[in-house]
Amino acid sequence: MKLILPSLVSFWFSLCFAQQQESQNLLKIDSLWTKEVFEFPIHFAPELNYKGIEEAYFPKGWSKLDSPDYWSYVFVWQVEGKIQVSEQRLEHDLQVYFDGLMQVVNKDKDFEVPKSTVVFVKKSENIYKGRVRLFNAFHTQNRMVLNTLVSVFYNKNQEKTFLLFKFSPSDFDTDIWKILNSITLKDKFM
Repeated sequence: MKLILPSLVSFWFSLCFAQQQESQNLLKIDSLWTKEVFEFPIHFAPELNYKGIEEAYFPKGWSKLDSPDYWSYVFVWQVEGKIQVSEQRLEHDLQVYFDGLMQVVNKDKDFEVPKSTVVFVKKSENIYKGRVRLFNAFHTQNRMVLNTLVSVFYNKNQEKTFLLFKFSPSDFDTDIWKILNSITLKDKFM
C-alpha cells in the first residue's frame, strides 16, 4: 500500500501536467477573450491530417452582428514537424476547415451549405494575406467575406510549426485590425 499511494499521486500529477501543457496559452492576448482548444485531427475537418492543437480566441462581441468585433477572431495551429506552407496549402486547409465547420453548425440538415472559397497572396517570407468567402451558418445563414492574415513560424527546438490566423469581415485599416495585429505568438514559441 505504501508503494501504491506515491505511484498514484505521481501518476495524477503527470496527467494534470500533461493536460495543462496541451491547453497552454500560445498567444499574447487579452485575457477576457474566450478560448477554445481543439486537437488535430479536428472533428469537423478530419481531412486536415496534422498532429497538434488549435487554440481559438474570440472577443466579447464576436457573435453580435452590430459589434465592431463581429466575426473578428484569431486561432493558432501548433503542428508537429516542419510544414511547408504555400498559398495553395492555406487555401485548401481553410476551405476544408470552414466547409466542415459550417456543415456541423448548420441546423437545417436538408440544406446543402455552399462551399467556401479562399484566396491568398504571399506578402513576405512568413506572412500571407487573403480573403475567405464562406456561408455563415452560425448567425445569418448568408454568405460573408472574412479578411485574413496568416503568420507562419517554425520552432526548430520544439520541432513545431505555428500558424497564426487572424480574421475579420472589417477592412484591414479599421480599429479591430489594430487589436488583431497586436496579438502575437508568445516569445517562447517563436
